[in-house]
Parts: sequence; C-alpha cells; structure tokens
Amino acid sequence: MTGNLTPPSTAQPNHSLEVMIQRVVQGTASVTGDAFFSALVENLALALDVRNCAVSKLLEDGQLQTLGLFCDGQLQPSITYNPISGPCGIVLTKDEYYCPSGIQDIFPNHPVLSALEASSYVGVCLKATDGKILGNLLVIDSDSILESQLYKSILKIFAARAATELERQQATLELQQLNEELELRVEHRTAELEAALQSLLQTQAQLVQSEKMSSLGQLIAGIAHEINNPNTFIVGNVSHIANYTHQLLELISCYQQVVPKPTPEIQQAIVACDLDFIRRDLPYLLSSMQTGSERIQELVRSFRNFSRLGESEKKVADLHEGINSTLVLLSHRLRPSTKRSEIQVIKHYGVLPKIECCPRQLNQVFMSLLTNAIDAIDECIGKQSADPVIRIHTAVVNHTIMIRIADNGVGIKPDLKKHLFEPFFTTKSSSEGTGLGLAISYQIVVTQHQGKLYCQSSEAKGTEFTIEIPIPAEAAAL
Repeated sequence: MTGNLTPPSTAQPNHSLEVMIQRVVQGTASVTGDAFFSALVENLALALDVRNCAVSKLLEDGQLQTLGLFCDGQLQPSITYNPISGPCGIVLTKDEYYCPSGIQDIFPNHPVLSALEASSYVGVCLKATDGKILGNLLVIDSDSILESQLYKSILKIFAARAATELERQQATLELQQLNEELELRVEHRTAELEAALQSLLQTQAQLVQSEKMSSLGQLIAGIAHEINNPNTFIVGNVSHIANYTHQLLELISCYQQVVPKPTPEIQQAIVACDLDFIRRDLPYLLSSMQTGSERIQELVRSFRNFSRLGESEKKVADLHEGINSTLVLLSHRLRPSTKRSEIQVIKHYGVLPKIECCPRQLNQVFMSLLTNAIDAIDECIGKQSADPVIRIHTAVVNHTIMIRIADNGVGIKPDLKKHLFEPFFTTKSSSEGTGLGLAISYQIVVTQHQGKLYCQSSEAKGTEFTIEIPIPAEAAAL
C-alpha cells in the first residue's frame, strides 16, 4: 500500500508497508543486545513518521522499563513506569491497543502522555514463544494516526523480533548465571578436595622430612665454619673503615672552610664525584655493611645451633618483634626499583602471647620466607599488572600461633611443591640460591619448636607459607 504525504493534522507514513519494513530491518540487522532496542525505536519512529517510540520489558513487580526510548529525534535514557493507569496496561492485558486521537481525553492527568503532548497511541504486546508477556512496543504522536492496521502490522512484526531478542538476552543471562553457579560449585568442591589432599601430603611430607633432616646437622656445621671465617674479617674491619671515612670527610670539610673558593679544577672534580651525595651515602653504606655482617653472624650461630640442637638458647620472646626486625633488614629490597614499584607490606597482626622459643632461629625463618617472597615478586616483573604486595597475618587458633606470609609473585609449580623443604632443592638458579633456606626453616619450626611449616601456591597468583607453633600451657594461661 502506497500513501501520500499527509497534512500536519494526521500522522501517516508516506511509504509502502514493504518499504517501511525494509528500512527498519536495514537499521537493526547489524546490531544485537541493548543496541538493537535503541536502533529499533529510532528506525521505527523515522519510518512511521511519529515523534515517540518505545520498547519496554515487564519487570517482576509489574512495572515497565524501557529498553529503547526515542522522543523528538533523540534517544532518551531508560525510565521505569507503572502501566496500570494508562494505555500500556491495556496492551498487557489485551495484547494491543489503538487510539487514533484524543488519548489524553481517555486518560486525563496521565503525566507521561501529557509530557509527550500525546494525541494518538498504538501499542502491541511482546510475548515469549510460550505465550508469556515480556513487555510492549508502542508509538505515540501529537497528531492523529488513522491507518491503524498498517501501524499495528508493522509493530507486531517488530514486536516479535524484539521479543526474540529479549528472550535471547534472558536465556544468555540465565545460562551465564548457571555457568557461574556451576563454576562456583566446582571451585568449592575442588577446594575441598585440594584441602583434603594437601592435608594428607603435609602429613606425609612431615614424616619423610624428619628422616631427611636428621643427617643434615654435620653438613651445616661445616658450612657455618666456612662462612664465619671471611665474615669475621669483614666485621673486624668495618669499624676501622667507618673511622677512616669519618676522618677523611672531616678533613675535606676543614679544607672547604679554609679554602671556600677552590680552583676550577678542584671544583670540577667535586661536581664530578658528587661529594655531597658521597657524604650522605657513605655512612649509610657502612651501616648496611655492619648490619649485614651482624646478620651473617646470627645466621652462623643459627647454623651451629642447627647442628647442635641441644645447645639452642631459648627465651621468652615476642614474635611480632622478630618479624618487624626482619622487615627492617630487608627494607632496602622493598624499595622501588627501575623495573617495579615499592613492595607494600600489609600487616594483619593478631594478639599473640609471648612464648619460650629460639627467637634468633625463628628470625631466620622469617628472613628466609620474606626473602623468597621478594624474589618471587621480582621474578614476575612484566608478567602481571598487580601492584607488588606481601601480606603478613598472625593469629592464635586452637592454642596455636599461626603466622602466614603471602606474596603475589610468580607462584610455584604444583610438581615442585613436594620438594620445597628438601635440602639443596631450589627453584632459583645456582648463583641465586643454595636450596637450604626452606630446609633449615623446616627444621627450626618442626623439630625445634614442634610446629608445622607448609605452603600453598598458585602459579601467576602467588604463594603463602604458614607457620604453626603450639603455645605452651603456661603461656596460654597468661
């Protein structure tokens, strides 16, 4: 059917049904999802030459929410409205409604119709394949709409298309929700199985490890001796170097006071060597050397204690102090580098009682675990975008102190986890690790403190080591 351009008093399309359908189809063929509904109302309004067009979905509470709303040449934001008091309510109960003119006389004081300056209305229902009402599709104009069959035919055609798209969206959403629920169930079940398996593996590993570690004492004693000899030389000379350095800096200061304006050659040399920086940095370097040497001495004492367990010195100690002091020693490694930002250390400290333990040796455990965490973070530079972080949790659980040290580094491959506490096993290159850190830590925690040391790790997500130390009855009573 072909129509002529109508005067302003009536809204009539000037194209045949086939042409109008083709125009709307072309305007919506390439889009799906939310974009389809916007394209649908815009192209329908233009094809039918009306001011307003809307497609809405029916919500569970009985209200309608627009999926696409086109008014006076512009797409509008989504709105939610109650259809009961207006023509849309009739559409939902009778499948369609047509008013050629005077719609506001039939529905006086209707806010939406008044705001749109409505005179005519054509609306059809959106239905699912099973007949369930999904929403509606409507056009509203300020002029009369006389060709009801033409408008209703076109709206019904595209109401079916809109209903199909809405069903597809809802089916996709339901499928996504089912998949998420299934994945969550699988994750929970997998986590339960992994926890059970991990518990069995830890029990087995502790039994095997106790046997392996019994023969390590003699070897550690020899290593301690070899480390101690050169370190004694370093410790004995650091104080002299510090004294000589202080004297040289004092001499330079005295010279600068006597000769405030040195020759250009000397001034150039001062700038070239950055004398002010050397003055600031030298004391720090010497202090770091002193701290490092003292730490080596502590490690040597721990090695010797490791080889002579009966001679270990025990005393009442605060484990938080040990963790904090270890972090101080490692502060230089936490600082930002050219390849990564600063490693954030997040502490979640619970209330821990002071217990009788070997604090130096536990500090060695903290040093080993924190060093490994930093190494793991450095190793994953460029492989993930997350900010580097180490989390330390402490708590008392069932009369046991639990200390968890977690990083977001590269993680450990599953087939390597069972070897972590074996002597001389390392995931690092031969120049970066000896493979004794975790083995010694295991001996300190399990053999000397009757505790547990175990690991949970996921590749590309990070690693968490857990230390469990039982609280003696007398400490628990305090």
